[in-house]
Amino acid sequence: IIFTTISPDFALKSYSLKALDYLVKPISTADFSQTMDYYLSMKAKRSSHYIEVKESRVMVKIPIDTILYTDYFNHYIQIHLADRIVKTYMRFEDFSKLLLCYPQFISCYRNCIINLDKVVRLEKTSFVLTSGEHLPITRSLRLQIHQQYADYQFRKINGGIE
Repeated sequence: IIFTTISPDFALKSYSLKALDYLVKPISTADFSQTMDYYLSMKAKRSSHYIEVKESRVMVKIPIDTILYTDYFNHYIQIHLADRIVKTYMRFEDFSKLLLCYPQFISCYRNCIINLDKVVRLEKTSFVLTSGEHLPITRSLRLQIHQQYADYQFRKINGGIE
């Protein structure tokens, strides 16, 4: 959020709302450019997190914000992205350490990790992703997973997660 106004009266209040900046009119080109530069640097910082895996003997860097979910099939980790699936050969236990250190990733059933930022809707027994896919939630941990999702969304909305 960037506030633009004719009065500086509520500048301090704007930061309690996690505003990026508070610009008082008339806005100079220099002030606007400085705000946009700051915004772009913050955006780049957020998207700079990635994991690195081997796919067909080639190391591939995958930005974590592009991952929908991951699962395990036929001894391969499948990393589901919007436009393709990256397959890598490794133990799921080792792979999960790469993602579960980030707050937006949780395990929704055995050998499946979901990116909560890619969830459109939470249903009783499944997550619905931006891709339209439904991922089941393990029955034994359903209440705990629902709570984790609610807590994550609350922290995200209130500015606790970058």
